[in-house]
This record gives sequence, structure tokens and C-alpha cells, in this order.
Amino acid sequence: MTTVRSAISWPNDKTYLFHADDTYDRYDSVTGVREDSGLAISLWPGMPRSPDAFVWWGAGKAYAFMGGTYVRYDVPADRVDPEYLPPNDPFTVEFGWTGLPDGSGGGPDWRTGIDAAVNWGNGKLYLFKGDSYVRYDITADRVDPGYPRTIAGSWTGLFTEGVDAAVYPGGRFAYFFRGEEFQRFDVDADKVDSGGPLDASFRFAPAPSGGVTPARLLTAAQANQLMADLVRRGIMTLKSPAFVDGPGGIVSPKPGQRVVVSPPSFGGVRYRNDTGAAATVIDNLDQRMLIVLHRLTRWVNSSAPEVHELLHKGIGHGNGPANDCHNEGRAIDLAVIAGELDGTPFTRSVERDWGALPETPGVTVRIDPARDALGYGLFTTVFRFATFECEANGVGAANKWPMPELGGTGRVIYPDYAPGAPAGSENAQLRHDHRNHFHFQVGVTRSPVP
Repeated sequence: MTTVRSAISWPNDKTYLFHADDTYDRYDSVTGVREDSGLAISLWPGMPRSPDAFVWWGAGKAYAFMGGTYVRYDVPADRVDPEYLPPNDPFTVEFGWTGLPDGSGGGPDWRTGIDAAVNWGNGKLYLFKGDSYVRYDITADRVDPGYPRTIAGSWTGLFTEGVDAAVYPGGRFAYFFRGEEFQRFDVDADKVDSGGPLDASFRFAPAPSGGVTPARLLTAAQANQLMADLVRRGIMTLKSPAFVDGPGGIVSPKPGQRVVVSPPSFGGVRYRNDTGAAATVIDNLDQRMLIVLHRLTRWVNSSAPEVHELLHKGIGHGNGPANDCHNEGRAIDLAVIAGELDGTPFTRSVERDWGALPETPGVTVRIDPARDALGYGLFTTVFRFATFECEANGVGAANKWPMPELGGTGRVIYPDYAPGAPAGSENAQLRHDHRNHFHFQVGVTRSPVP
């Protein structure tokens, strides 16, 4: 096997390793087995050559870096987006990726090229160059403050320089490549746990199906497998039905069966009903929404502050008919985020810190980073997460790029939804009804009645 130049996991449960000779290998992410090798880069329409780094962004898009330029690849169309191709001018890293080091501090100029990139599944990308890395925030679309940092001392056991490629198929393990070697990184333990020569015997550890697929597009079987992975890793616990593994796979719960989570926590982040604080369960929960709840805890806790609780006004229950998304456990009304920042407790209430703010003519989004940087960061992260993982501007595959922006419309609803909507209109009513929470869901608002 030749040296890996870049790598990426795709929402079709495949992982691709690209080589300098403009060929690539395809692996099944679920089994970890190589399916084919020596495939031509021309099978990726519009890709000019094997990329130096290739990273999944989300919402049906990925970015491929070639030196100081990059292209955007569209998954539904299975091609590079036309605006990134000649005769259009190339898109440059310098102007497209905010906050990358320019070399003025004595280090390398990242704008001339990136060695490796990986989506960590928590709203952050990690980009590597030489002996350093940066963390890139998808919501803010910029490098986080405090970067670059050296790999040594930050990534336990990882190659301290010269990472050629990185990939995370979802589940417990990520992979890093350098020269003729690979290392497997245990995401739960936050350290390298194994490695070896990159030869014909290399394979990935099996990952659950749907690891990089948005929750809105998960099948019932994929959600079931992802849920089982969380239980096995100790990230969450099912109360009912009892989780049972069998020789042939998951015995209980069945795909599509609603479940009860107790304690109502994912990886130490607790969901609490703000009208029933003593509740010790999340019940009547669709398994796809369970994956949403877990992934949301990863997004809001991917950097400071430290979030401890997410208060909601309903997940598995609500007003209206039995086939409503709330009553089917496919929606959440998120009201409050609580935790600590530098050891000091905080709460940010959607109502108090957003919906109750005075409305000013010409201002479509009232939360302001200059006034409340913490609240702005938390609320915008929740919004972007919801548009990536839940229904955004359609249902299922009907969701199309670009995802909605704050101050617009769509299926994620919040205090500044549809500003300027005429009084008495449906949008104006939605805005009023959601002045104290975010609403986001998986699937249609009401299931068809048999």
C-alpha cells in the first residue's frame, strides 16, 4: 500500500484513502474491510487531483485542499460544485478559511497548504500542519482562539509531526496516517491505543452504520446500531426495553421501537424537563432523536464553556394529536443551557437572554456577541447543529444546501424566527410561540394517519 495523502469518511458508510499517484482505496466503514484499491481520482467528478487534505463538513458538503486552493464537493450531486471549477477563479485557503496562521508569528503559513484534516463529529474540524494543529469551528466558520497548538502534549501518543492524513468514521476510533504507518486514536480515552505498519493487512475497526450521516437521514436500523454503540461504550443507559446483545446482533430494542433513557444523560450532560425537574427518565423516545440528543451534547461541549445540563420543555410528549412529532418522540423544545465557565456557574435561558430582549427596527437577530458572547456562542451552536442534524428547510433528503441562517425561516424555530412576518400570519405565530425555546425535529411534523 502506498503512502496515504488524505482520507475521508462518507455518509454512505464508506471510508476513502487517497494516494499521491491520484488513486484511492475504498473501505467499508462498518466492517472495516478494504473493498477496492487503485481506483482513479477521475471517479470523483471535478476533483483536479488527489487532495492533500479532504474533510467532511456536513449538510452534504466536503472540502478538498490542494496546496493553497480548495474545492467543495457536493454529495447529492456527486461532483465538485461548478463554481469551484474553471473558468472560475480558484478558491484560496487564505480567503476562504478564517483565522488560519499566516506565518507572521514565526511558524509556517497555513494558507499555502494543509497536511491533514478531520471532522471530529462535534461541530469542530482539526487541521494539521507540521508539528501543529488548529481547531476550526463549523458554527463560527473560523479557527478557534488560542490556536495553533503543538501536537505534542495535546494528542496523547499521536505522531508529534508530519501527519499525512486523518479520518473519523464515527463510533469510538479515529485514524491517523504518516508515511508507512497508521495510528488508531481512542476517542473515548482521548489517546492513541494502537498502530502499526500501513500494509495490505491494514483494516479499520468496525464502526456503526450512519456514523457521519445526519440524524434526519438515518434509517431505523442505523439509529438502532448507533444507539447500541452508545450503550456498549457506557455513554448512555437504556431503562426500557432492556438492551440485549445476541450472537447475530441486537436483540432488543428493535429498530423503530421507542425507548426510555435513564438517567437522562449522555456522556455526563443531563437533559432535564424545566417543568418536571425531578424526572429521572427521557421516555417515549424515537431512536433517531436519541442520536440527536447525544450529538447535541458533543457539539455544545466541544470547547469552553463546560455544559452540564440542557433544560427542555418536552421531548417525548406534547400537546396535539398522537401522531405529532413531540408525541412520537421525534422533537425537542430546548429552553436553557447550564454549566460552568472558568469555574463559575452560568445559565443561558432562551427566553430571558434572547426572546425577552427588546426588538429594534432593522435588527433581525437580537442576540449579540458584543453584549453576551457566551449566550451568542451557545445559541448559535445549537441552531447550526439543528440545521445540520435535524429538518432544516425540508424533510429528509429534501433538505438542500445552503442550510438556513439565523433570522430566516425553516424547520428550526426560535425567538427571532421569520422577522418582519405580518401580524396574524403563521410565521408570526410561530415566532411568538417559540420566544422561550428552540424547536427542532426529525421527520414530518405529523405522521400520516393510517
